Amino acid sequence: MRSGRLLASAFAIALVFSGAASRAAPAPALFRVGVAVRDITPCPTCPQFLGGFGYGDRVDGKPEHVNDPLQVRAMAIARGKHMVLFAIVDTQGYFAGNQEGPWGNYNARLGAAKAIAKLGYAVTEKDIIVSSTHSHAAPTIMGIWGTTDPKYLKFVHDSTVAALVAAARHLRPAYLYAGHGDIATVSISNVTQTDGYQGWRPDGDVPVLWARDPTTGATIGLYANVPTHADIVNGVGHHLISADHPGVERRILDADLGGTAVVAMGTLGRQETIVQVGGVSEAENVGHYVANEIERALANARPIIDGTLAAAEQYLLVPATNPALLGLNAANKVADPAGEVTKKPLVTHCVRNQVEKICTIDRAILPPFAAGDDIGTWFTAFRIGDVVYATEPGEAFNEVSTAIRRVYGGPDVRVIGMAQDQLGYYYPPETYPWTFINNSDHQIYNASLFLGEANVNAHALNALELGFMPAPNHETNQIDDPGALRRVGVQFFPIPREQAGTTFVFDTKWSGSVLGALTSGVLGPDADPTSISWDFGDGAHLSSGQGLISHTYAGPGSYTVTASVTGPTGDSHWTQTVIVDDPLSAAVSHVGGILTVAASGGAGEAVAAHWSFDNGATADGIAVSMPSGATSGTVTLVDPAGNRATATF
Repeated sequence: MRSGRLLASAFAIALVFSGAASRAAPAPALFRVGVAVRDITPCPTCPQFLGGFGYGDRVDGKPEHVNDPLQVRAMAIARGKHMVLFAIVDTQGYFAGNQEGPWGNYNARLGAAKAIAKLGYAVTEKDIIVSSTHSHAAPTIMGIWGTTDPKYLKFVHDSTVAALVAAARHLRPAYLYAGHGDIATVSISNVTQTDGYQGWRPDGDVPVLWARDPTTGATIGLYANVPTHADIVNGVGHHLISADHPGVERRILDADLGGTAVVAMGTLGRQETIVQVGGVSEAENVGHYVANEIERALANARPIIDGTLAAAEQYLLVPATNPALLGLNAANKVADPAGEVTKKPLVTHCVRNQVEKICTIDRAILPPFAAGDDIGTWFTAFRIGDVVYATEPGEAFNEVSTAIRRVYGGPDVRVIGMAQDQLGYYYPPETYPWTFINNSDHQIYNASLFLGEANVNAHALNALELGFMPAPNHETNQIDDPGALRRVGVQFFPIPREQAGTTFVFDTKWSGSVLGALTSGVLGPDADPTSISWDFGDGAHLSSGQGLISHTYAGPGSYTVTASVTGPTGDSHWTQTVIVDDPLSAAVSHVGGILTVAASGGAGEAVAAHWSFDNGATADGIAVSMPSGATSGTVTLVDPAGNRATATF
């Protein structure tokens, strides 16, 4: 329990918002924001089939089988009687409706909207976006990798509703700030691995919505969308439950910023990390890199001045074009058709072909979720000032995301992947041949070649409803380097990109040529490179293999790092910049009972501060009041690179 009411003078407020807010003449719009968390880790006696890596043993929630907790995290944003809400759920996916009972994504939105409306808000299901992290070490509640447990499905539904309602009940005044990070270097674009396309443009955009206390600058909540797969931890292979890299990111952000970080997904189709299926340690590496990029985005986040808060939604029936998926959906036999949670044993609806087990799909097959061979789903958009959030009901390729951003005609558009439904991979029809060339399963789990176009067109209608002039367009393939198919590849990401420490670690992968492997060497050798040549940007060079490579710099500065490989059909290189900050220090001023902390060095400013007083009281914020009875204490300041400095007062 924090002691005392946190107050600040006009002088302190000027220091709190010395960054983005003070650069804008108009005051930020005042919203109210609430956040909430609910745990959905399976219980120790409730084993579940994990989704994403094929049929496997069921995993229970005993401590030795849980690497990190599975959660529902929710954020509510209100202005007057209107409210919009986000929820992210740690599941492999979340169908709009399920055959087992009324516990799908759409049902959760309906239930939460009904409960929140009773609190006096003008909220319907279109004001709520529910998405999943797509963790490949979380339970399947969709079939495909094993039978869905109706009791667990209902538990996820109830927890999602509870988190949304709790967020709506605990609103605080807030200013909102909008920023963007870039994690393109972590997603495959210059190496060959499963489901990643060498030579194709990745989506690196990490949009951030930051809610801060208007008085103290303390973080209330953070909503971020990360555009890369959570399939680094192989749940079935390691007999382990995990939220994958989103769990790492929210742990770091919660600790650094305070408040509650709600980490959802962005574009996911062909957005695979270069360390996919690398295990828990690689998920930690990606999570640290992404969290650093999210915090770096806060340094230049701009205040939202426009107080508009609105939602729009389109329901469409989309023709399915994949008979195999339709058949698996129709063949599912629910454990309890009456929709009641019982103690009936689970029956696995799977058959084994010559290669693997194939399980049925339990998405609802009746209206409004389906009509004949058409799939019924929802496309939702929020407007928060001049920022738009637009949903993708599955794993859309970057081509679809790009078209959605363009269709709104100008505002700051952020896509939310795996939202409102999970309809698999989807892309422009002309991408279809490339799914075979790149040896992926994108064509297997593509429900409809019309889904991308439907997604873009639905958002054109949403744009009109939200007050924008749409600019309709078609998604087109984003192949930046067709010649990459013939060459070897190399790619790396730094852990992290910016810090005050001088030693950096680079996580690195190489690969042989795509066409060489596809044609068994007929169109060129497919062998991996034998070494990587490094130029660290400070005059130092190194030859290494792939994996983790470290380098120590002499002191602060910005350094351009290049990794190069040589192959029989052409060379390849990858370049990134890392930043060594000056040492961070914190200084405290005390004016009129208000304590204000300021940064010197580091990444240039404070994004969070955590106070401890000699009377046992604690507080968060850049400017706080001195609690009654306290005479001294310490403060830990955090800057936009995650650097920390402590000062006494």
